[in-house]
Amino acid sequence: MNIKVKIGLLLIMTMSISCDEYLVEEPPTFISASNYFKTAGDARTAVDGVYQQMNEVYSRFWTAIDAYTDDQVSRDAGGVYNSLGTHTVSPSDQIFEQFLIYSRWWIGIARANNVLTYVPDIEMDEDEKNIVLAEARALRALYYYQLVRAFGDQPLILDAVSIDADFEKPRTSAETIYDEVIIPDLQFAEVYCRDALHDGHITKWTAKLLLSEVYLTRAGHRRTSQGDFIQGDPINWALARDKAKEVIDDSPHSLNLVGSGSTPAFGMAWDDNNPFTPESMLELSYVQVFGQGNWLSRESNGSTFGTGYWGANPNITPLVAEGNNANIRSMRFPGFPPGIGAQLPTPDLYDAFEDGDERLWSIMTRYDVSATETYLCQPTFRKFIDIAYYLGKEGTNFQYTNSNIVLYRYADALLIYAEAQNEADGAPNADAYAAVNAIRNRAGLADLTPGLSQNEFREAVWQERRVEFNAEFKRKFDLIRTNRLVQETTNINLDWTAEQGSLTDYRNCYTPFYNDRPAWPDNEWLFPIPQSEMDLNKENGWVQNEGYD
Repeated sequence: MNIKVKIGLLLIMTMSISCDEYLVEEPPTFISASNYFKTAGDARTAVDGVYQQMNEVYSRFWTAIDAYTDDQVSRDAGGVYNSLGTHTVSPSDQIFEQFLIYSRWWIGIARANNVLTYVPDIEMDEDEKNIVLAEARALRALYYYQLVRAFGDQPLILDAVSIDADFEKPRTSAETIYDEVIIPDLQFAEVYCRDALHDGHITKWTAKLLLSEVYLTRAGHRRTSQGDFIQGDPINWALARDKAKEVIDDSPHSLNLVGSGSTPAFGMAWDDNNPFTPESMLELSYVQVFGQGNWLSRESNGSTFGTGYWGANPNITPLVAEGNNANIRSMRFPGFPPGIGAQLPTPDLYDAFEDGDERLWSIMTRYDVSATETYLCQPTFRKFIDIAYYLGKEGTNFQYTNSNIVLYRYADALLIYAEAQNEADGAPNADAYAAVNAIRNRAGLADLTPGLSQNEFREAVWQERRVEFNAEFKRKFDLIRTNRLVQETTNINLDWTAEQGSLTDYRNCYTPFYNDRPAWPDNEWLFPIPQSEMDLNKENGWVQNEGYD
């Protein structure tokens, strides 16, 4: 492991991460674990440090997980993802070595292990102690889950690290990680986490939802670190079905069914003025601290102007028919978001929405403040955008936009249940139809056609997952477990035309990807282990994932 990971494993977390302390900008202070864990407050601050690492990963570069699927591309300037578009991924790529999308998960695991090692000895209320331990175990499970899905086999480390030998471990199979860490940790969390709506902390319902998705993943296909193509035990379909049904039947969560202004009910989970809705089950909250906020608003804009989609010339007036004589240049967002374009929607995703589907809100090309005040942009994932920053509101900055990131919702439980029930029982039942129809009706669509075959219903659920969960870090994982990664990413539509609402024919993706799209190679079903990690673990017997030099 590289030095950054060793620091995370050997030392306790930066302690300025509680809500109040987070606003104080001071150099990090590291405190040895044995001297730190004394009080209930220490225990809570420590587990908050485990959460903080999740905010670090998702705030900018974890979008790489869906890069160059059928949903998401980068424009030429989005250079950090270029090798993902040309399928020339290397263990030394910047995305792995500099931007730490591997090692940050390990820092989180190390912090969780410290909590689980030292909190049991603290004299504190036992119920509160179990809540802290349960949250730490749920987070450790989630971090290991992301690692094995994205990178394959991992070392098995379940205790606090104090000497080098504690982390000098071989890679352990993903199946063992599931059996010995991910599932037991989530089973503990579903018992001992709080029984409440999600408020930023993992609850028993969050844990149950995560566990249902873990079972769904294990039922599906994957490629091992050794290059083998396998499908999981089908018994996991029933496990996923039953766990998701617990969330549907017993949790206090529900779909958001009322919109606000131009935001449909579907979009209310991302309303900056309405965080932690009853639908939210794992949501990351960001604060306006320089360098500590959510950067995705900065990374997600394809151009400084709305040109391309709205017309090649910034001086033309595309909204004259609406009585608006302003030109594209003057309808630029006043916050002047830069045109980084690291993650952009594809016209292929646009094509996936049915006529009248209110979830098309997800692809933002304009923003109407009022009947007379409109701003234009190129197609952008609306879920990533802090509108206050785009509008140039006082106190906003690209390094600390405060829009939350929603990772899991009640909608996940509905669609996991529908898919798993259909697979486990051989045909959809009435509850599975009701789950899908609730999602569709909320989006303004009619019920599914009754009497679908198992395969027809399966494909209907896949369709709903694509449009419902776009830009929620799920697409590549869905395509892998359903064995559609090659099929769905080959020959996709990359040309925005009038059929997708564009006033000109244009493209918004990396040119080499546009010109030459080979089939997704087998080895890139998994990311490589970063080269620095491989170099530091030669004596531990680490072998790189199959297909990478």
